[in-house]
Amino acid sequence: MRLDVAHRDLYTCIEVKRLGMIFSEDKIGLTPGCDQVEIFFVAPSLGGGGAERVALALSSFFLEEGHPFTIVLTKDKSVHYEIPQGVSLVDDFASPSVKPLQQIAHIRRLMKAKPAAVFMSFLPHQNMYTLLASIGLPNKVIISVRNDPRFDFPGSSFLPHVRNALYRKADAIVFQTETQAQLLPNKLKANGTVILNPLSESVPEPYEGERRKVITTSGRLEEQKNHEMTIRAFAKFHFVHPDYRLEIFGEGSLDARLRELVAEEGVADAVSFEGFSPNVLDYIRTSAVFVMSSRFEGLSNSMLESLCMGVPTICTRCMGGGAEAVIDDGENGILVDIDDVEAEANAMAHLVDNPKYAKAIGLRARELRQQLSLKTIGDKWLSLL
Repeated sequence: MRLDVAHRDLYTCIEVKRLGMIFSEDKIGLTPGCDQVEIFFVAPSLGGGGAERVALALSSFFLEEGHPFTIVLTKDKSVHYEIPQGVSLVDDFASPSVKPLQQIAHIRRLMKAKPAAVFMSFLPHQNMYTLLASIGLPNKVIISVRNDPRFDFPGSSFLPHVRNALYRKADAIVFQTETQAQLLPNKLKANGTVILNPLSESVPEPYEGERRKVITTSGRLEEQKNHEMTIRAFAKFHFVHPDYRLEIFGEGSLDARLRELVAEEGVADAVSFEGFSPNVLDYIRTSAVFVMSSRFEGLSNSMLESLCMGVPTICTRCMGGGAEAVIDDGENGILVDIDDVEAEANAMAHLVDNPKYAKAIGLRARELRQQLSLKTIGDKWLSLL
């Protein structure tokens, strides 16, 4: 099997064990309920991703609860979000050229300097690097599965086995949905728990005015987000509703291809690519409909925010179970099958043609706000310390 450079380096790191690194199975946990637990969150960057937004929301909560919070960047110094006051940032070695072994070594140095600290990470590679760095050290490690784990390492049949072996060493594994938990071996569920994403306190209240004649969608311009489906569905919808527009928020490698598709579908004048916007919620909040067409997801922040702002929301029944974890089809949102363009177009039309129904769906969706409040979700994370 051929692995890319990063994967070969990870494999080499695992083999360091044979060269004399002492990996102890014993880990000294922190005393539950201790007054002040220092937390380090390991991430590749603070780019425009959902995991980063959740981490920043939790950082605010932990600070308010008296726990110092430090974000450790390993690959990129980019910061697309405002870092809450009081949160520390360690990015002195973050670089696109840094190798996995170097990342692990740096995390390990931080752990040795802060033996009582808890280390958290959310993404597959960072989860594994953090767990490798912790072997033989007393630090508690809490990791989180943020997506359908079957898509963690495309093209590699080896790395999922490495991941599973390392995840067993975690003190706690946080899943976003029950479906995610079912997709990993049973032996990993013993220290697993399901915690939904928190709703950031910065999410605006529901909009009470007349909605714009706009369909919105938000997400990286990558295959996972399946913007092609949204564009094709909008084109069908637009043929009957020519006064509506589509706003696409996000950046990614498929930008040019998606623009070509918009032209091919004949809706170039009705579709705008808005890129990354820190104010995206202001646009979603006032739109007529929000659409998420992902092929697989954990629990989309944009979807949750749309629902909690009372925006009529359409989502795919994507792998990972995120949408189905919070949407009761036809009651507080609409679910469609992946790549069912006709169904998605019909759902758009049904919502804009039936404003009373759309408003009722939005009102029921708002009820998620309390369930997903930062205090409610933060307390669940706090219990893991």
